Amino acid sequence: MFNKMRRVMARVISFSSIGVGLILASLVSGTVFYSEVNAAAFPSKPVTLIVPYRAGGGTDTMARVYAKALSAELGQPVAVVNHKGGGGAVGGSRLKNSKNDGYTILMGGDDIASYIPVVSEVDFNFEDFRFLAAVAEYQNAMYAKKGAPFSTFQELAEYAKKNPGVRLAHVGGITKPFIDRFVKQSGIEAKVISTGGGSEIIQLLLGNQIDAAYSGGVHNKNPEQWEVLGSFNANRLPSAPDKPTFKEAGYELSMPAYVMVMAPAGVPDDVAKTLESALLMAAKNPDFLTIVQERLKAPALTVGSAELASYMKDLHKNMQGVFGN
Repeated sequence: MFNKMRRVMARVISFSSIGVGLILASLVSGTVFYSEVNAAAFPSKPVTLIVPYRAGGGTDTMARVYAKALSAELGQPVAVVNHKGGGGAVGGSRLKNSKNDGYTILMGGDDIASYIPVVSEVDFNFEDFRFLAAVAEYQNAMYAKKGAPFSTFQELAEYAKKNPGVRLAHVGGITKPFIDRFVKQSGIEAKVISTGGGSEIIQLLLGNQIDAAYSGGVHNKNPEQWEVLGSFNANRLPSAPDKPTFKEAGYELSMPAYVMVMAPAGVPDDVAKTLESALLMAAKNPDFLTIVQERLKAPALTVGSAELASYMKDLHKNMQGVFGN
């Protein structure tokens, strides 16, 4: 009798073990299946692309064509939403406070994450973002209306010395300290004006309300109207190869120039990979390349997330060294 009870108990234990094993296997496979479904399902609804500048400027022009190309790659609508202010700070804040599910991303300058948190009291830091891809390069320049009595950085400085109170405009963010550096190092008196973006600057120039201003590439829309004074980038601009860089002119600074796309930190890896792949493919879209290369006269480029993250880390460190307290 005792041996019979032992055999029954053994069978019970054996069946119980099998049952627990099946349950565990089911849970594990279910988790894997759920993860795979989530990865395959993204995106299952429209994606928002924040442009942190005024509508009508260079970035906005690129973004609206790029959004169509990105939509084709993702298979979902991509809606461009402008959140201007603070040279990108307002848009950066909006992105940082969005859900990190990949459905809200931002297209803008690399200074938003690398420079703005260094010099401004904002609610985000460098670590609050995940850098997905760079898809173009800003053509950062100083420019004026065609027919202005100056055509280079040096000539503008000489003109300003003879005409105190020259009016210079920027779009906030990192563009302001470059204008400030020009004013201080040139030893001139100037009225430095903050604007909401490239489209506003165009109206101010056409209305003779300012003398010269920063441009991230909007000057290439109608080049016959404008005089490029020089490049703020590390290299001379393809559209104005005869005009010196800011550094060549003796001001010892070069402006970061990547047009990049980033998401809030914490976006799932599989979602980030899906976005990166789509972003890089969209950057090769013929309509986008036409806008970038022919209309804005900017070089085409694609930089993936790994390389971009390394670049941004170095850039942030440099910004801390130059502009940090």
